[in-house]
Amino acid sequence: MLGAITDYTGNLFRRPNRVSDWLDEYLPAVPPAAYLLIFLILPILYAVYISFFEYSATTIISWNFTLEHYEQLLFDPFYQGLLWYTVRLSLIVSAFCVLLGYPLGYFIATTTPLRRQLALFAVFLPLMVGTVVRIYGWIVLFATNGVINTVLQDLLGFKLALLGNTLSVTIGLIGVYLPLVVLPVYSSIEDIPDSLVPAARNLGANQLQAFYKVTFRLSLPGLLTGTIFVFVLTMNSIVTPDLLGGRSDLTMGRLIYDSAVNGLNWPFASAVGTVLTITTTALVYIYFSFVRDRMGVSEWD
Repeated sequence: MLGAITDYTGNLFRRPNRVSDWLDEYLPAVPPAAYLLIFLILPILYAVYISFFEYSATTIISWNFTLEHYEQLLFDPFYQGLLWYTVRLSLIVSAFCVLLGYPLGYFIATTTPLRRQLALFAVFLPLMVGTVVRIYGWIVLFATNGVINTVLQDLLGFKLALLGNTLSVTIGLIGVYLPLVVLPVYSSIEDIPDSLVPAARNLGANQLQAFYKVTFRLSLPGLLTGTIFVFVLTMNSIVTPDLLGGRSDLTMGRLIYDSAVNGLNWPFASAVGTVLTITTTALVYIYFSFVRDRMGVSEWD
């Protein structure tokens, strides 16, 4: 008994080991933080840094300060149209992914277990295949002598120009990014307690009101997450517009690739990436603020 009292009083008056507590709390975060710092933050800062210098055909970067790259991007009508085309394409792809992905996510969350497993497998299956492989699948469908045009030629006697335009790029991007909306929506609806909708019906809400007030509003975090994923990835997409689009379907992502890889103009490519990052971040913030203000701040805390 006396020993127990001694141990208790000793622990009570012992000075806390602040170093040990600090290590226990922050040490696990050091490796991932260092990884992000070295391989993400520092490269981004370096890209922003070199965007303020001139391009040299011999040394790639001429260390002479200039704002020429940003003047081109912000005031040249060609680059203004290119940025607007990228934003418009991203908005269209995001909207169609929401229109197609939300009903599918709702169906998966509310259907029978067997159908849910089959539907989830169908959604996950494209993610198990590389993006390039999936895009070449669209090429097989949309090509001049592809599956769709072969059927049209046999049945109706004509073909359509389905490949190398904005339509094929849009369809391809929707096919690539649709699962990124379906899965968060499904997860959000799956987490909603089953008793909430019947409770709303018992309180006088009709089926549509119960769906909007309960299911839709509580699934908005998943919908918001999926939409942001699709929008950000579409803004930065390179492979899909390059393989499915034509020369008129140049996006900001393709411009970065062409400038950095083909033209070796790293300063200009860095400036394009900086403008694209700022534009994407600003639009995502506006979208998030709009949804948060419309649905109420408390629902997003």
